[in-house]
Amino acid sequence: MSPLAASLWVVAIALLVLKLVATIILLLRPRATRLATTQDKWLWWATKITPVIAVPCLIIAALIEQDRTGLWVWSLMMVFVAIAVPIKIGQRFGRA
Repeated sequence: MSPLAASLWVVAIALLVLKLVATIILLLRPRATRLATTQDKWLWWATKITPVIAVPCLIIAALIEQDRTGLWVWSLMMVFVAIAVPIKIGQRFGRA
């Protein structure tokens, strides 16, 4: 594995761990107060933006490694993220 691909994997995993931690923190709070503070809003945005950054890192790592299966999987994941994230953002601000 090339150093660049390894670095991209580390960045992607770190971002997805950040998403997981932010999601858990938000879910542990009561629904009514989940987005009450500025910190909560940053956590909410972290759950939406991190996959948008992490998945392209995984796609580039698969390209560098010439991993066809990984390339297909991560590309399909990017399609999902490109559809799901705007929908969730629209739902959030549609209610506000």
